[in-house]
Amino acid sequence: MGCSEFTNSLLKPLSLDRSKLRGLLLFVRFEPFSVLSATTTRRIIPAIQPVLAAPMTQAFIEIALLAYDDANAVDVFGPLQVLASANELLEPKPRYRTRLVSLQNKPQITLATQTRVLCDAQLHDLEPATLDTLILVGGTPAPILAQDQTIIQSLQAWLPQVRRVASVCSGAFFLAATGALNGRRATTHWKRYAEFRARFPEVHLDIDALFTQDGKYSCSAGVTAGIDLSLQLVQEDCGQRIALETARQMVAFYHRPGGQNQFSSPVNGRHELQHPALRKAQLYIHQHLDQVLEVAQLADLAAMSVRNFSRQFSAETGLAPSRYIAQVRLDQVRWLLESSELPLAKIAQHCGFPSSEILRRKFIQALKVAPADYRKRFSVYSEEFADES
Repeated sequence: MGCSEFTNSLLKPLSLDRSKLRGLLLFVRFEPFSVLSATTTRRIIPAIQPVLAAPMTQAFIEIALLAYDDANAVDVFGPLQVLASANELLEPKPRYRTRLVSLQNKPQITLATQTRVLCDAQLHDLEPATLDTLILVGGTPAPILAQDQTIIQSLQAWLPQVRRVASVCSGAFFLAATGALNGRRATTHWKRYAEFRARFPEVHLDIDALFTQDGKYSCSAGVTAGIDLSLQLVQEDCGQRIALETARQMVAFYHRPGGQNQFSSPVNGRHELQHPALRKAQLYIHQHLDQVLEVAQLADLAAMSVRNFSRQFSAETGLAPSRYIAQVRLDQVRWLLESSELPLAKIAQHCGFPSSEILRRKFIQALKVAPADYRKRFSVYSEEFADES
């Protein structure tokens, strides 16, 4: 091989790889026993230096959102607007290029708002190797569509090729159906908790989280939590300053206070248990929340041993008796915060808490928000409340 041929064979595969070019340049300059001739060295250095001196162009982060008929509009447009707002802040060098992809292989989809949207691509057009991030949006049909084996098999083939995968709201059903979330932490809309847990017991479901991240997989809670997750993705890609400015531009929380459990409906009286003896104990719990409730006492009411009562109660409710009592107490607190003007001390007394401070600690532990803040957000009353201390 001649000198020029050897030089070209070195430069051709390296011409677009800056790190390899730097390494080659150092080798040529400083390797004392270099096998390269002086002529070859003189040709390589001038060829490499202009490439290293040229400004490095930043590739777009390619993001595809998979949507379908009756998908939630906010699940689609929330993340898209976050990315668009980040791009505005990054001008003249925007980072994101987004595409809306029809999961049902049709050029147009109709969202739950009855808004018709023309998609950028269809499912069969998707080339996952060109994508950085894949986002699956939520909607009422998601749990059913997640049983479509054509969709799930396509996702199973694509997910390993994509660097980052996210779901919004019930879009988590798609990811869970592929098996990608097995053994991982995830979340979904609070209303879908029971259904999701029954179908995917291998997933570590954190129903209070606004979003979760486990490896390359991220999941957001219901609807607007997709904005929270998208801001987190922007922070990963562009840094905290850009993410914070994006949130400000959208008049959105950068870090929203509390978890999604604060938005779930407080149940003032859960579903009635089928077993007559258990139903008797359940009724006693709801009618005596202001008293100390012991599992042994409830087992006596049901004419069962403590062990048998605990086992059967847990099987019917999904909660151990003590957990059930604690949950019913909190549900009643929430109900009274929303629907009454009682001060917190009185609510604590009605719901079986020794003091308002203990109630406050338990409330924050469960819902990640203080009772006073919860009342401001969800109370049916607009006037200021009396001192809640």
